[in-house]
Amino acid sequence: MMITMRATMRANMTMRRFSSCRKISMTFEGNTRGIAATPEERMQRIFGGRLKGEPPKSTSRILTGGSKLIAGVEVPEKPGQPDNCCMSGCVNCVWELYNDDVRYWKQKRNEAALKIRDSTEVWPSNWDPPLDKLEMKNLPPTLHGKKMKLEEDLAKQHQTVANLFPKRTNPLPKSVQQAKQRNLAKKIHTPVEENDGWDDIPVYIKAFAEFERQRKLKKNKIQPQTSH
Repeated sequence: MMITMRATMRANMTMRRFSSCRKISMTFEGNTRGIAATPEERMQRIFGGRLKGEPPKSTSRILTGGSKLIAGVEVPEKPGQPDNCCMSGCVNCVWELYNDDVRYWKQKRNEAALKIRDSTEVWPSNWDPPLDKLEMKNLPPTLHGKKMKLEEDLAKQHQTVANLFPKRTNPLPKSVQQAKQRNLAKKIHTPVEENDGWDDIPVYIKAFAEFERQRKLKKNKIQPQTSH
């Protein structure tokens, strides 16, 4: 009986103490321990800085620097990275649009690089020249050093792979040589080109944009066409 009364009194005391506690205003800011940044700066990393009534910024589809005529090809400016991704899984994500823009830019740039070889025209230094696809005569003198450095690096990579296999004492069969030539002709992209436009972007964003593109292409391919 005594134990029950003590338990009841203790519970009543707890309730009275809780109910008589003064109200305390609390603000939840998430896990910010060790992060030296203001709330606005932390939000800017996610939402791209559109805070405090700032006007919306255009995506890479709208905000462009025009194009230049190079070897008879209209080469657009290198697409700008989007800064207004809301991270909410939009149907048409700005990163998907950016991926399409980069692909179109690469296509036109490669087309111009192929045609400029037959001329003495010089690629503008401020228009992202593809160093791995241009000859010295088509590059401005300020980029000759970078071109030589790139060729040295590619040669070292090729030599490293070649050293993995013993040298052949007899020539390759004709069928193998023809197959190598066919594969070389089909090879369009180089390691340098693969990263163009994605140099400082996290790889998971590039993978996401490419996955969404392939998924939509597959969906449109298997979707039955309706007759009108």
